[in-house]
Amino acid sequence: MKKISILIPDGESPFAYHVLNCLADVDDVEVHILSAAANALARYSRATKSFHLLKKGQRPVDGVAEVCAKVQVDLCMPVGADGVYYFAQHREETEKTTNLLLMESADNLDNIGDKAKFAELLRAHRLPHPHSITSRAQLDLEIQNLTFPVLVKPRGGGGGEGIDKCEYSEALIARVDSQENFFEEYLIQEYVEGEDVDCSTFCRDGKILAYTMQKGLYVDPDSYLPAQGIEFVHHPGVFEVASKLVSTLKWNGIAHVDTRIRSTDGSIDIIEINTRFWGSLEGSFHAGVNFPYVACLASLGREVPMQTYRNTRYMSAFTALRRIFKRKPIVNFFKETNLGLHLKDPLPVIMRLVSS
Repeated sequence: MKKISILIPDGESPFAYHVLNCLADVDDVEVHILSAAANALARYSRATKSFHLLKKGQRPVDGVAEVCAKVQVDLCMPVGADGVYYFAQHREETEKTTNLLLMESADNLDNIGDKAKFAELLRAHRLPHPHSITSRAQLDLEIQNLTFPVLVKPRGGGGGEGIDKCEYSEALIARVDSQENFFEEYLIQEYVEGEDVDCSTFCRDGKILAYTMQKGLYVDPDSYLPAQGIEFVHHPGVFEVASKLVSTLKWNGIAHVDTRIRSTDGSIDIIEINTRFWGSLEGSFHAGVNFPYVACLASLGREVPMQTYRNTRYMSAFTALRRIFKRKPIVNFFKETNLGLHLKDPLPVIMRLVSS
């Protein structure tokens, strides 16, 4: 049987290596890499069928066409946020030479990636979310009734970076006044006491084809950065909220939905959507769902088998080792990390250690 040939066109993305590790487990898939960086980890993987370097100044879409002229490519699969957005902008050009990963339009990705626009979208569709302030006029109108603390969030970016907690109204007003065009870069959002549970999905026309749900382990209560370990769980309420969101949006492609369960009443708020493959992707694979393969089948219009996952814990082997050296608790190092994947394909690990 002919193998499905996949091209990852943003091989320099750190997520390319995670995607490659998942696809390496599938017998009927082969993966080619196009990268803007010569030292991309995916270059050294035994799962990489061929590696191609983007020429200086060459457009990625032209690089894809060049690779497709050399090797058979059934699907172009960008993996990082920048890659997904770029190829959404260049869908028509890309599809002249090969199929493109199932994804939303660039306009829709922009509306989701901008936290202020996303908050307004959730408000318009009456979907549950923390109260958000996206303009100076709205702030002036509501400042007297705001409950503190509140969060100041960058409109773009992700991974919890750049988020600040503001404890008092005077400090908030001073922060807003100190920066010209504050609301062009930030929004203000209600601080919600509670627990984060994320729902990773791959969708077609608003229908979830595969999903896993996870919450953080060893969470730093004073940080908004991702947890160092995760626990896979089943939470019907979170799944219901995530399903309603992607159905309302008629979503196509990756949607990693961040939610927060309020400690006061157990209600569930939508925080944001990540539209790229996520850092804990190998964790979902460990739990039983191979999202890159699901994405491949769905993008090519093939049937996606029923997906199920188990409740388990996960941590990257690198994170586990760092925590061991700091005498911090970890999951089971041999059964609940990606150690097995590294042992099967050690060269990228060696190159990462050498370059770090």
